[in-house]
Amino acid sequence: MKREREAPVPTVLDLSRRLFPEALAVVLGGSSAAGRLTPTSDLDVVVVTPPRAAPYRHCLRWAGWPVEVLVHDPQTLAAYCEDNLAHRWPGIPRLLAEGVVVTDTGGLGAAFQAQMRDRLAAGPAPLTRAELDERRFVLTDLLDDLAGAADPGERAFVAWRALTEAARLALAAGRHWQGSGKWLLRELRYLDAGLADRVVAALDDPARAYAVGREVLDRVGGPLWEGHTVIEPRHPGR
Repeated sequence: MKREREAPVPTVLDLSRRLFPEALAVVLGGSSAAGRLTPTSDLDVVVVTPPRAAPYRHCLRWAGWPVEVLVHDPQTLAAYCEDNLAHRWPGIPRLLAEGVVVTDTGGLGAAFQAQMRDRLAAGPAPLTRAELDERRFVLTDLLDDLAGAADPGERAFVAWRALTEAARLALAAGRHWQGSGKWLLRELRYLDAGLADRVVAALDDPARAYAVGREVLDRVGGPLWEGHTVIEPRHPGR
């Protein structure tokens, strides 16, 4: 008979005691903390240690669970959270804000959790005019490609990309957090459930994908192509 896996929190507590006895805080985040476990879910764990040379990510199996561990000290964790938030991509902040504090020393884990909850609730910074125009340009260009595509395979790929960019533009214009994969849809549902439904309905329908992309463009000023100018750096990457 196949042995049942232990519950996530006791599993993470055992892992942290054995592998990270010096941990100042351990937080279990992701689907397991939110009650959305699937048969393929892993355990997302943030471990905060005393000062270390560098943070790292490590994937392993523990007591039958796939586990991804992010190991930081307080300074690197704060820096990575700030970087995530600045890019409107709240990966680590969301793990902390929505997670379960499994181990805490001196209230460090609780403090990080409270801070990230406040930052996420405040939303990301608004788009600058240049950022908005660039996103409008990208989506306009994709919709033009979609309208002119004759090859069914190309139409399908362009439609998928157009829907992705439309979702990202809607999130950014609405001062909402970004996501990828399943989190792109989840974030869009938080912002606009009706639009999220229309995106899903358009996944296999290029004509609907065009309509959804145009709907999002019209919300933020319409298509933008002719006259769009971007001043590029003399040396790329600087």
